[in-house]
Amino acid sequence: MLSSTSLKFSALALGLMWMVGCQSLSTSPAPESTSSATKPAEATVTTSSERAQTSAEQQAEDAMITVHLAQLQHGPELLTVDLGDDKKLYALPLPVLNRGDMEGVEAFGTKDGKTFIVFTMTEQGRTKLAELTAKAQGHFFLFGAQGQMIGISRINEPMADGKLVMPTQDKAHTVQVMQLLR
Repeated sequence: MLSSTSLKFSALALGLMWMVGCQSLSTSPAPESTSSATKPAEATVTTSSERAQTSAEQQAEDAMITVHLAQLQHGPELLTVDLGDDKKLYALPLPVLNRGDMEGVEAFGTKDGKTFIVFTMTEQGRTKLAELTAKAQGHFFLFGAQGQMIGISRINEPMADGKLVMPTQDKAHTVQVMQLLR
């Protein structure tokens, strides 16, 4: 039988898959809102023009790992992510970070049993992460890999060290996520 946590995680995964699907259908960026109060943070999403890949290859690689910015307040251009138990987050339709902003990923565990996945950012990703987290404290990062929701992290402080930390549920969840990222 599925636990309440598993159901929430499944609902979140479906929500992210829907967001990623909507993202791939869009051929132009979402229009900017004139009210900054309805957006979690202003962010410029850029693709790496330095790579010698075709546009389709780049989009496929970048879609493998995505990080969306979400908040608790509804906004006109935000997508609703239902977490179950009447809990919802509202996310930007396009990712604010993707695989092109990351150069490495490692799993970590603490002595007290907490587990994490740490994404090491590229120089461009480090700059984006620092700017995003400085502006979006109190909001959330929604992590996705290959169209599946893999985690949620609250932004509590600016992250200027180039490390994006995603807590995981336990060792088994960490192993599953690492396999998905390969």
